[in-house]
Amino acid sequence: MIPPHGNTLVDRFLSPERSEELRDEFDSYPEIQLDQNLYYDFLNISSGAYSPLTGFLSQNDFLKVVNDMTLEGGEPWTLPIVLDVTAQKANEMSPGDRVGITGPNGERLGLLDVDEIYRYNGEEAARKIFGTDDPDHPGVETFLEKDPFFVGGDIKAFDDADGMNADHFLKPIESRVLFNQKGWDTVVGFQTRNVPHRAHEYLQKSALEQTDGLFIQPKIGEKKAGDYANEAILSAYETLVEGYYPENAIVLAMFSSRMWYAGPREAVFDSIVRKNYGCTHFIIGRDHAGVGEYYSDFASQEIFDRVGTVGITPLYYHYAFFCRRCDGVVSEKICPHDASEHVEPSGTKLRAMLGDGELPSEKLMRPEVAEDILQMDDVFVSN
Repeated sequence: MIPPHGNTLVDRFLSPERSEELRDEFDSYPEIQLDQNLYYDFLNISSGAYSPLTGFLSQNDFLKVVNDMTLEGGEPWTLPIVLDVTAQKANEMSPGDRVGITGPNGERLGLLDVDEIYRYNGEEAARKIFGTDDPDHPGVETFLEKDPFFVGGDIKAFDDADGMNADHFLKPIESRVLFNQKGWDTVVGFQTRNVPHRAHEYLQKSALEQTDGLFIQPKIGEKKAGDYANEAILSAYETLVEGYYPENAIVLAMFSSRMWYAGPREAVFDSIVRKNYGCTHFIIGRDHAGVGEYYSDFASQEIFDRVGTVGITPLYYHYAFFCRRCDGVVSEKICPHDASEHVEPSGTKLRAMLGDGELPSEKLMRPEVAEDILQMDDVFVSN
């Protein structure tokens, strides 16, 4: 099976016995409470989804990621996984201290051994991460709202900290065991923040023709207003997989993380995460993780030439659409017909139709999928 990024699958979860010992010391440490996004980062570090990270980035790693798209050790890495704190909280700790980590609801998650506390230039970092410092960019907006100090250091997670026993949740060690049990030597990963339309299905099945299995992993976490709600995405994929995919060739799971909307950098990051889950290939379509007009359609494919190998094979796909003359979903590469024959799967138009309670054409979306979405109370993120 493909090795994880950095060759070792990280596991920061403590044994039950050691967890109990350290819980007894918890009250003697200063505490940092994580919001939902940082909570997901904490869990993804602990489970190995972010291998080779063993904690939140210290300053040298942060600067290397921002400027060079690598960790200090040289491994490709494109998004900074950092823990931000207020000036008041930063003054409560020093390098060498141990800090208690609590979750959004105050639950005790584990500990962090402080390596560094450092300031950073948010505008400069945002320009390099997102290619812009425009505050209207949702990723930039979120990044610039961070507190003024970062705390770097390794984490230790209590044995019961994952709390993520929901349907479709898998840790990397679990997905790797599952792929092995299924006899899959090659696995293609697909990540999305959208409900599936026919072009998505075309890309997934085209990639599955080249591999033993397909790992569909929607990103379930904070998104901008107007994006699909998490429940709608999962339910729609459950309906699609049940009706149109071979059961022995598909695994549907979820990846708990916010959207960064970082386009090219997020495409590389997403491929590394899927490598850690055991995927050998990863689908990169048009405008992966993009937003608005900030990135060109294929910037998320072109970046791999600059980053170099990340140890997983990217599969590049261009436009897919329904062609009336071909009488099916096809791509630019194989369809000879004029654009007037094409029914484009516009995400904006599909959102508008579903938002108005209108059933899209079956040329754009499977009727069962659309009907499932329309039955939901909250199809879109409203905040």
